[in-house]
Amino acid sequence: MVHGKLAPGHPLRGCAVAVASLLAASVMSFSARAEHGDDVAPPETTPPAELDFLFSPPRFSVGIRGGWAINRSDGEIFDFLTETLTLDRSAFDGFAAAIDCSWQLMPWLDIAVGLELNNRTTSSKFRGFVDEFGDPAEQETSFTQLPLTLSVKLFPFDRGRRVGQYAWIPAAFVPYFGGGVGATWYQLKQTGEFVDSEEMEVFEDVFTSEGWAFAGHAFVGFEVKFTKRVGLVLEGRYYWASAEIGGSFKGFAPIDLNGARAMAGFNYKF
Repeated sequence: MVHGKLAPGHPLRGCAVAVASLLAASVMSFSARAEHGDDVAPPETTPPAELDFLFSPPRFSVGIRGGWAINRSDGEIFDFLTETLTLDRSAFDGFAAAIDCSWQLMPWLDIAVGLELNNRTTSSKFRGFVDEFGDPAEQETSFTQLPLTLSVKLFPFDRGRRVGQYAWIPAAFVPYFGGGVGATWYQLKQTGEFVDSEEMEVFEDVFTSEGWAFAGHAFVGFEVKFTKRVGLVLEGRYYWASAEIGGSFKGFAPIDLNGARAMAGFNYKF
């Protein structure tokens, strides 16, 4: 040591230089963090692929279907309408849409509540009549049904299988059948020009009859797996119902509300 300093080559001189360099680097690092902030972006990660199974069988499902209502349209009122107007039985068929909610009570049994709407409006003319100007008497006929249903739904085969302790895999194809009871609201409405058969005069009017009827139904269908929670559904259904007819059509025999449905849609399970 010369005059309080470390002599060149002294063993402590190298340590002192190293400590000074470390302190300088630390000061520069803190200065940079103060200038640019402390946030450091975490490394990007790839999210895991969605698992193709559930941890347990779903207990609830909501289904939406659409299709065609093929009504039998039999009986006195339909005979009268098709004979006097340019209508046939198919004029009372129409588009149908339905929604239902199901609860699983057992692996092979669900209970379901549902609502359906079907409607058809058809233009027609009075058969065998034209006025002095050669114009026919024209009208529109609308037929609407709104069934409310309570059903039991039976599954003859397993709806899925358990793998290990936690995983449950839905089956790719699940047939089902069932039936139930409910109530159906209907409306038969005609608007336009009509002919007085005695005076042979044309007049404008609106004829309506509506009401409720007890109804039974049966169905059969199947579900095809689309995703682990969504299935494509195809279903055929038949309703049995008839109602007293009143309003403008009072005096006719009860109206026939029997008919079939051919529908397709989706079920979502949760």
